[in-house]
Amino acid sequence: MAAPAVVQAPRSGPSKTETFTDNKRKDDVRMANIAAAQSVASAVRTSLGPKGMDKMICTASGEVIITNDGATILNKMEVLQPAAKFLVELSKSQDVVAGDGTTTVVLSLAHCSNNALSLLSS
Repeated sequence: MAAPAVVQAPRSGPSKTETFTDNKRKDDVRMANIAAAQSVASAVRTSLGPKGMDKMICTASGEVIITNDGATILNKMEVLQPAAKFLVELSKSQDVVAGDGTTTVVLSLAHCSNNALSLLSS
């Protein structure tokens, strides 16, 4: 018996291997991530060091918390942006591993992202 012949229909649309890249969208996402990192860092920047200022946090339930602890501030923040969530998770893992330095790791990463911004713009 002869094997049946395979007939392929001509393709009229784009193939599955063709991709369209939109560099403008990538740049917008990068800039949004850097802006989110900088805004989270600016929220805790003034609480760092011996002259760190206290923050007053009002929760949704009406509870008022006054603290200068970066871990507490970041845990009470409700962030939606993925890069900002990453910073909060980074702070939590630093608190679990070392017990200190939560604000410092957030500020370090924000500074690195600011340097990345200058490299991307050049």
